[in-house]
Amino acid sequence: MRFLKLLCLLVFIVLIGAVFKFFSIPLAYLFASIIGTLLFIRIIDNDIYFPKPFANSGVFVMGIQIGTSFTLPAIIKMTDDWYNIVIITILTLLLALLLSIPFRYLTNSTVETAVLASVPGALSQMIIMAEENKNADLMLVSLTQTSRIVFIVILVPMITHFSQSTSVSKITEVPNLSEVFSVYMLFIPIAGYVMYRLLRRIKFPAAILLGPMVPTIVWNLITEAPFTLDFVLIAFAQILFGIRIGMQITTLFSQLSLRDICAIVIQNIGLIVGSMLLVIIYTMFTSHEFTSLFLSAAPGGLAQIIVVAMESGGDIAMISSYHLFRIFFIILIVVPIVHYLLMRPRAQKS
Repeated sequence: MRFLKLLCLLVFIVLIGAVFKFFSIPLAYLFASIIGTLLFIRIIDNDIYFPKPFANSGVFVMGIQIGTSFTLPAIIKMTDDWYNIVIITILTLLLALLLSIPFRYLTNSTVETAVLASVPGALSQMIIMAEENKNADLMLVSLTQTSRIVFIVILVPMITHFSQSTSVSKITEVPNLSEVFSVYMLFIPIAGYVMYRLLRRIKFPAAILLGPMVPTIVWNLITEAPFTLDFVLIAFAQILFGIRIGMQITTLFSQLSLRDICAIVIQNIGLIVGSMLLVIIYTMFTSHEFTSLFLSAAPGGLAQIIVVAMESGGDIAMISSYHLFRIFFIILIVVPIVHYLLMRPRAQKS
């Protein structure tokens, strides 16, 4: 019975997605899955069985698609742009910390809560630190970080839709998987799953994305036969990912007060608009085009941003490299510094 309800939800989403696609709505199947899930839960049945492997499989497919963009020329181009990657990452994090100040006063929360809720693209790390810090509000940190996904998938596509990249994306330059498939390509999902399990064991962030991404990059570099996923697979990934977001939305808003909702809305819109203004200023002094650089600086997780980049014409290799660097920068530098600054006062009181 529960699988029948899930099947009905999928059919409902596909129908909505077809309508959205007919009217050329960006990220048609992603938005259709979010809206379809919300309507299904509110009107038809609020008890949906959505196994975690289903949710992860959509992100796994995205990981492969990200990897297809990392060809040798793209990697060389990325290394030439390392200083811009560092500058944009630092400026984005400084913007987030600046916006944590009004967030703290709007929610009447502690400094620890405001800082941990504001750092972008580091949901799992910030939640772990909130669990360890008695002065942090774990629920507010979790809900703020998780709800940012909603704002990313709604606002960022709207901004990029009106500033479509004039550069040609790697997706359109290479053949579809169905055109060049061979049995040797099974190496990618198999090795990707093994890599995912290894990264998950050491609790590395974004393991479900990086797992399939690494062997796809290895395939590109060794065989020099790049490919891109067919639209059906990309739409499949968007639908599963969107159902996951839709279910999160229904859970989130039932746990938030009106004051907290206002604070989260202001903070997340501030992060997105602030990143947009930062990029507009930055493009005046560099040769970067707006869409790719904005998606590179946008304060979201890698998965959400790449979904947007797939349809906006952005340089996926460039965007991925910026966000991957941010992940490493947060883990290796920001997390230790934040942990030291937030935990030291408590140690001194003890």
